[in-house]
Amino acid sequence: MQLAIYGAGSTGCYLGGLLQLCGHEVSLVCRPRIRDSIVAAGGITLTDYSGQNEKVMPTGLITQLADETFDAVFVTLKCHQLEAAAPDLKQLTENGAQLFFMQNGLGSLDLVRHQLPSDSLKQGITPFNILSLDNAHFHRGTEGTFLFHQTSVTEQLAEQLGAIGFPCQLHTDMQSVIYGKLLLNLNNALNAVADQPIKTQLENRKLRRVYAAAQREWLAVAAAEGVELVQFTAVKPSLMPAILSLPNWIFLRLAKAMLDIDPLARSSMWEDIQLGRKTEIEFLNEAVVRRAEILGIDAPVNRKISALIHSLEQGETVSLDSLYKP
Repeated sequence: MQLAIYGAGSTGCYLGGLLQLCGHEVSLVCRPRIRDSIVAAGGITLTDYSGQNEKVMPTGLITQLADETFDAVFVTLKCHQLEAAAPDLKQLTENGAQLFFMQNGLGSLDLVRHQLPSDSLKQGITPFNILSLDNAHFHRGTEGTFLFHQTSVTEQLAEQLGAIGFPCQLHTDMQSVIYGKLLLNLNNALNAVADQPIKTQLENRKLRRVYAAAQREWLAVAAAEGVELVQFTAVKPSLMPAILSLPNWIFLRLAKAMLDIDPLARSSMWEDIQLGRKTEIEFLNEAVVRRAEILGIDAPVNRKISALIHSLEQGETVSLDSLYKP
């Protein structure tokens, strides 16, 4: 198939590399900086915490769309970048492409839904962390596999990704998937505030209890909306806060899979803060606060985390101590 990654950054380059390894012709629609780094490095290097190490050159490196046609396009832009990309995305659908929006969080698709044909809009989830290193090197630091809306395109891709040792999941109800993934993604902002590797952060019970409190708020919202969350971990979503709140000596035994990650892995929001970029907080913890307010539910922990991220975006210094105060 003719495939493209629109907005190829860390996650997009990793996904694009995997799809190229499956035998497809994959074009990356990316910034000149990304294109130049891939050309200079002679391709994309893919590694992960379990030993993956492969190099591949995409079929095409595009910095400005002309009149290209693709069977499917995976949109890996940040949530807040979608609206500006709407004209390009509309052109791609008019040329026959099915779009898969790979954004985490709530409400991002609403920014462009009214400008695009509904039958061409599908969603996907990237449930793991990708770190961008020098020389077009993209490293997966945590467990997980891609999740896609089930279509004929993704059925073929799922079989091929599985054949190269990278199984993925297909779903027809993406709302439950996105709600379940948000339960885990509430840690993105907390990790950025903590300014620690994810593994180190999860070994800190005080920080885990903050994470658990943020999860309880989202579980209350989802329950009020009548949405059942897809399970991404070994335990049911409803049990996650209790597991996270356990004393270290128990948690470290029960959560071995959760801690089986690269010891240097950090969240994408941490990387955004370090590089002075706008974060996706309004589609994550802040979205929980908005949904909670509509339902008359209080969400003080997610509100506090959101405020700290906005302070970091402004270049201010924040203290972890404020997270522990009631």
